[in-house]
Amino acid sequence: MTDPVGLSMVLSSALPATFTFLYQRLDDLLSRDRADQSDAEAEVELQTPEALVGELEQPLQANPDRLEERLAQLRAYALGLAQYHRDSSRVTSDDSLLMQTLGDLRATLEDIYGQRFTFQGEERQQSGPFNEQRLGKVTGEAIGMQADNAIRGDTTSRMTVESVEAGGRVIGMKARDIDGTQ
Repeated sequence: MTDPVGLSMVLSSALPATFTFLYQRLDDLLSRDRADQSDAEAEVELQTPEALVGELEQPLQANPDRLEERLAQLRAYALGLAQYHRDSSRVTSDDSLLMQTLGDLRATLEDIYGQRFTFQGEERQQSGPFNEQRLGKVTGEAIGMQADNAIRGDTTSRMTVESVEAGGRVIGMKARDIDGTQ
């Protein structure tokens, strides 16, 4: 789902906003952990920067299981990026370690939030919700995405299923309307 060198294609004018967006998502997740909020499903409504290409499904919701699995990584990213947060003049595309770290952080955040974060200049699918599941045997119903009214924007649902038993059903997306227009 992620391209490890993709952020190197971000326009240099969009890099500060890209860094800020990713760092704020990181800080938000870690702040919830520090406050000992066990509600990882807390909703985050946010202003998206102009540098973000596409449409995010709002409010952002962290998957509590993925967050718990990735908490140690998030703390390590926070330590590594603190110097850039303190001195934003250091945020440049010439810093290959920073670019790799931001790419890795983005992949982790995308996994936790279940949404792509794509920025100006990148050649990848636009920002928006995605779902990726690997299932063994399906005996009931498995749905990749479901919305009350509509799933909008550039969405992706990938499901790998070993087998679907008699009476089982696998649905990639389910909504009254699925609208991929921007």
